[in-house]
Amino acid sequence: MAYVEHIKDRKYRLCATDPNRAVRKRLYQTVEVPADIPQRKLQQWLNLELAKYVEAVESGQIMKPDKITFEGFIPKWKAGYADQNMGEYTRRNTVFVIDSYLIPEFGSVRLDQIKPLHLVTFFAGLVRKDGKPMATNTKLNIYKATKSIFDAAHRWKLIKENPMDGVDRPSASKREKKAMRAVKKAYGRDEVETLLTALYALPTRWRLYYSGVMIGGFRRGEMLAVEWSGVSREKGAIYIAKQITYDEEGNGVEGEVKTEESEGWVAMPKWYMDELQEFRREWAREKLRCKEWKGGEKQYVFHSGAGLPYYPNTPSLTWRRFLAAHDLPHVKLHGLRHTAGMLLRENGVDLKTIQERLRHTKIDTTANIYVHESDIISRAAADQLETLNPKLAPFSAPKATK
Repeated sequence: MAYVEHIKDRKYRLCATDPNRAVRKRLYQTVEVPADIPQRKLQQWLNLELAKYVEAVESGQIMKPDKITFEGFIPKWKAGYADQNMGEYTRRNTVFVIDSYLIPEFGSVRLDQIKPLHLVTFFAGLVRKDGKPMATNTKLNIYKATKSIFDAAHRWKLIKENPMDGVDRPSASKREKKAMRAVKKAYGRDEVETLLTALYALPTRWRLYYSGVMIGGFRRGEMLAVEWSGVSREKGAIYIAKQITYDEEGNGVEGEVKTEESEGWVAMPKWYMDELQEFRREWAREKLRCKEWKGGEKQYVFHSGAGLPYYPNTPSLTWRRFLAAHDLPHVKLHGLRHTAGMLLRENGVDLKTIQERLRHTKIDTTANIYVHESDIISRAAADQLETLNPKLAPFSAPKATK
């Protein structure tokens, strides 16, 4: 039951019943009607505020701050934020971080009693189980999970101040940065030509999968989810609308793409589209020979033999084995997406166009992450300075002093 009570003047009290408790309890919130709301619209404004309050209560966003513990808040955070805003794979990993690191440390502590110093001390003491320093990426994942929880608690007015405001985002040490720079993140053009040739040792479906990822800059799961209805020879492009990812139990499922910008047509070279068309005929013959087609109406271009999509981790495992078998430089599968950006940059394509092709939300992502240092770009930049040689006209080299 939900209702509005008039307190005095322009102050009212909203009342809603919390359905999330074993014993249902009424929760209240006082609101003041803004001065610019005329009397004729007062009831409409109150009804809207009451509806928003009821929704917040039912989703677990409203509760008593002086009683709820960190662990007790997690289901509310999950229902009110994570389930609405995180993909299943991200949510699964975040919950793992919470269960592994945060609940053991803060689980029984009241949410409003956790202060910045507690969190700073916690992050400073994070180490691996063997006592060695924890990787910054792991610390960063813990930081993001913690911030998401306290941001929600502060936004829902469970805590007056957000303790994460006083906690610095983890950053890599000089040693880590040096080690990361030493890791090969993308292939150069000559290496790409070698790879495209070496891929012929794989079955056609895998050769076209990896070469497509490398040329189109696709994410692993995006390419797995491509169906023949999203392959257009006329457009010379592939449509990205879904991705194969994990659900919270670790099963492979079809899910939404990473961002709104990720969805759309991606133009591909004619040679690739021609090979894909030839493979489609082979794909159709294989389907006819299949004794038990399990794909239903789905027509995944790259499937495991009976129409079902590959498990998300399968392309990565196959890729590592392929590189090892052919003694090729190791770059992670996601590095093929980095390679796509670098190849475009080396060919003089501007960052805005690369951003659109890789379907990034922000151009900073394109510039800072996916377009890596290139010997070709560095050489081209240095060549531009050859005209400043003082021994060339119109310059005259100064005489050396004795």
